[in-house]
Amino acid sequence: MKQILLIIFIVFSINTSIFSQGSIDVESIVDMGNDLIKLNDYNAALEKFNDALNSLPGYSPAIDGKANVYLLLEDVKEAGKIVEDGIKKNPDFAPFYLTRGKVYIIKGRFEDAIDDLNRALDLNSQKNDKEFENMVYVNRGAAYQKLFENEKALQDYSKAIEMNPDNPNVYMYRGVLYYQNNEFNEAILDFNKTLEIDEQNHFAYYNRGMAYLKLDDNDKSCRDFHKACELGNTNACKMVVSRCLNLKK
Repeated sequence: MKQILLIIFIVFSINTSIFSQGSIDVESIVDMGNDLIKLNDYNAALEKFNDALNSLPGYSPAIDGKANVYLLLEDVKEAGKIVEDGIKKNPDFAPFYLTRGKVYIIKGRFEDAIDDLNRALDLNSQKNDKEFENMVYVNRGAAYQKLFENEKALQDYSKAIEMNPDNPNVYMYRGVLYYQNNEFNEAILDFNKTLEIDEQNHFAYYNRGMAYLKLDDNDKSCRDFHKACELGNTNACKMVVSRCLNLKK
């Protein structure tokens, strides 16, 4: 009897070890997929997430990664389908609600997006993942901005900046919000910060040019329009033609 129990224990231990090793391998595959996303190689990333799911079906990080790739490929319908399926399988996985929130923002369902993003924050409170929380604040700020709840949007963008002061895009979003509120000097400060981090950001030059234009500083606005146009911003090129041809760069 002792021999039988020992054999059962050994077999159980071996199976557990194999499963654990498989989980580690799948996690590594998903990490590679996320790295490929950062390199803008979306098709290769999709292959990695599919490989992970072939090895371990229902693995939530791979499902979420796959949904985000389809978002980046602008296939919102497929992204939504994947993340909905993921939520059915694992309704307590916080990243699914961030991803579905992004889907809802693209679809114009801003209140639904906010509900999902609040759910993501609630589920994340136990893990206290600051990078994840930062992304939720950015997206919730965008949803609030679309609903013209500007004070809430400003709070979320400011929280995101406080948590990660090196993300140029959040300064851009907050700068646009200041611009929409006719707070042009504050907008310029945020566009300046964007350009400190990303000096080739043509959107920042264009938006700063528009803010300078509102302040009747034509020289600075046209310098920014020229620079944005050189970097490929077509709206800035139109402003150069319509307003700046007779002014020096």
